[in-house]
Amino acid sequence: MDSRVRDTLIEMNRIPERKKQKFKTEAIQRSHAKLAHNLKSKLKLRKFNNKAKRYVPKLPKVTPPCVRGFFHEVFPFVDIMRNYSPRKSLLKDFVAGITVGIIHIPQGMAYGFLSGLPPVYGLYTSFFPVIMYFFFGSSKHISMGTFAVTSLMVGAVVERGYDQYSSETPITSDFGELNSTQVNQTNTTTMSPVADQNFDHIKLGMAMSVTFVAGIIQLILGIFRLGYLASFLSDPLISGFTCGAAVHVFSSQVSHLFGVPVPNYHGAFKLIYYYRDFFKNLHLTNPVTSTASVTCTFVLILIKEGINNNPTCEPDLLVPVPVELIVVVASTVISHYTKIHEEFKVEVVGHIPVGLPPMEVTHLGYVWDVIGDSFAIACISFAISYSMAKILAERNDYKINPNQELVASGVCNVFGSMCSSFCSAASLSRSLVQENAGGRSQIVGLFSSSLVLIVLLYLGPMFESLPTCILACVIIVTLKGIFKQFYDMIILWRLCKRDFTVWFVTFLATVILDVGLGLMVGIAFAFFFVLRNSLRPHMCVLGNVPGTSVYRDIATNRTVTEVPGIKIFRFESNLYFANADQFRDRLYDKTKINPRKLKSKKQKTLYKALLQRKRELELAEIEAKAEKKRTKKELEKQKSSIEEEVNKEIPVEWTEEHDQLLAKEKKELKRIFLRAWIPPIHTLIIDCSVVSYLDTVAVKVLTQIFADFKEIGIKVFLAGCREDVRDLLKRTEFYRSVDYNPIYYTVHEAVVIANELNTINLFQREPGRVDMHSIETETDIDQSLATTSGNTYSSANEQQGAESKIKQIQV
Repeated sequence: MDSRVRDTLIEMNRIPERKKQKFKTEAIQRSHAKLAHNLKSKLKLRKFNNKAKRYVPKLPKVTPPCVRGFFHEVFPFVDIMRNYSPRKSLLKDFVAGITVGIIHIPQGMAYGFLSGLPPVYGLYTSFFPVIMYFFFGSSKHISMGTFAVTSLMVGAVVERGYDQYSSETPITSDFGELNSTQVNQTNTTTMSPVADQNFDHIKLGMAMSVTFVAGIIQLILGIFRLGYLASFLSDPLISGFTCGAAVHVFSSQVSHLFGVPVPNYHGAFKLIYYYRDFFKNLHLTNPVTSTASVTCTFVLILIKEGINNNPTCEPDLLVPVPVELIVVVASTVISHYTKIHEEFKVEVVGHIPVGLPPMEVTHLGYVWDVIGDSFAIACISFAISYSMAKILAERNDYKINPNQELVASGVCNVFGSMCSSFCSAASLSRSLVQENAGGRSQIVGLFSSSLVLIVLLYLGPMFESLPTCILACVIIVTLKGIFKQFYDMIILWRLCKRDFTVWFVTFLATVILDVGLGLMVGIAFAFFFVLRNSLRPHMCVLGNVPGTSVYRDIATNRTVTEVPGIKIFRFESNLYFANADQFRDRLYDKTKINPRKLKSKKQKTLYKALLQRKRELELAEIEAKAEKKRTKKELEKQKSSIEEEVNKEIPVEWTEEHDQLLAKEKKELKRIFLRAWIPPIHTLIIDCSVVSYLDTVAVKVLTQIFADFKEIGIKVFLAGCREDVRDLLKRTEFYRSVDYNPIYYTVHEAVVIANELNTINLFQREPGRVDMHSIETETDIDQSLATTSGNTYSSANEQQGAESKIKQIQV
């Protein structure tokens, strides 16, 4: 038995018999109260749960098909391999893979050199990220690996970090201790192995740290399904940024083309200082380096433009001529046997290790120093890869998942940073070569990686004699595809000045300031236009297309006509705190109906009518005491004098005293004069069909608009409101401030209802009412009301007595 029941029974036995009944009643009451409290708490909890279910999304049930779909989304290669046909696609993928792999080798070494690291790290970037993208990528045609813009951004971080930390760790050489400026100005061939080790350690740590953080940022964005953020990086923004970055890439390789020693600069206006020192040291040009650069550049351009990109020769080529690899191999052989490094002091690649690097995380020691740069690199690398993947997917009729592309890019960079690979992205030139060579799937990446793996395992040391000027030639010639985007500026100028402005501002900011700062300026400028369009969207007054239920902008359509007595206003944007006041001001401006000004006119008109009525009553009393016969001229003269006195007493500025006077005469005004006021229109309709979002500030502004128009006798309707908008209006108790139904499904329905309500009001009008639809100015209002209020006196019935005149005025 329960202890509480036992205690209750013992207590009942102890008390007298006559008090037991009262005790039982109290116990039952306590039991009922406790039960009611429990039920009430349970009902409250249930009510809370019901409300929570409305806002908390219902999680799907974990079923085998759901798990299978998630697995296929994370690993797209499963579906691709399931539908893969070796008979149709394997040979084409093999040819395309070998072709892309041949391009990977010289470009990887060149872009590794551009990133501020030894060229072999470019080969690592051409191998590990490509393998990882095969498992996680959803595009079948893009070629991941090294890219000029990302290599330049990584190189800027590497050089800045090296200048910062090399001063803390002195670098020694055969000539003694060197500072950072002397290291930059000194040829790397004169540095000792100890200096090379310190040089590689600091730069490698900065490159791997920025790559790791960029991969983590991309992974987080992909996991939280934020791939739609790539849409904020518009095509003009990316085009202007890549063209500006290409100028920096070209400038960074000019000194290597001619062998001119130029120190590294960072920050804004660095190109100005760079070219200043370049022309200052131009007399130090190495003639052998300059000759080799000019020759290789001529050969690259001749074969690329004369054969590979020639419309007459391109159909006859099975694969493009690997001119980059031919130039690299030929230059390496010539450099090795002529000893130009020792004889003519030509800078060469140097030591290239054999084999794959170990997987380690010891280089990730500068993570907290590169967070800002990592975010910029993560955004740009993904934007370039996604835009290229989207273009190729539309050409070949398949879809890509932007969230999965973020995850794939993140995995490539995170895993690659542990394997000595810097930030990777899709290359524009290699992706087009892969598509033109007949590539069908990501298996192309496996074949190209196999060729790069052979170079890393066996052929790497053969390129130790390769002059760095040859790599600079490969980089500069490859920039031709990016420099072609300058034509976008001309096209944008013709099509859209706004996009042209975004392109030009981003390009100038990137060239003048820096790569990172230029990107920030471009994004800020693009967001400025987004906010400007949101704060000042298109607003218009609609008219009806005759004979239809369609309503169009009266400013752009000559065939439409305004509905008499109704103004229809459309606001083509979401309505929230930032543009709510702008919405109200533009509403008054477009419809040319300002309720505050009309309210002031109404008050002045009523005040004038009240004064005129008092003067007429005083005049009537004077006439009652005077002689009954008067001439018509005397009466007209007396009336004009009354009007002059009334006009003098009308205030220029409305004050509280005038409001108090009108408040005292409220009943008289309502009975006699208030019915004479009719606003210019009887209904204002706001088309909310484009408004998909509304906040509480916008609801307050709408409530104020309804109240202002109500004071001057104009009804406001909302047409085409969506479910979310109607739900917010209901939850904010907006309907309590309106004494009629303001919500309608379409504009035409609101117009029909407004006309019906106006027709009903017309039948309720009394004789002698003034039609105010034709009145536009304050003078017209004054004349109409003066005629209405003084028509009895102006008739000047001389034969009637003064007493009859008083009765007529009062009536």
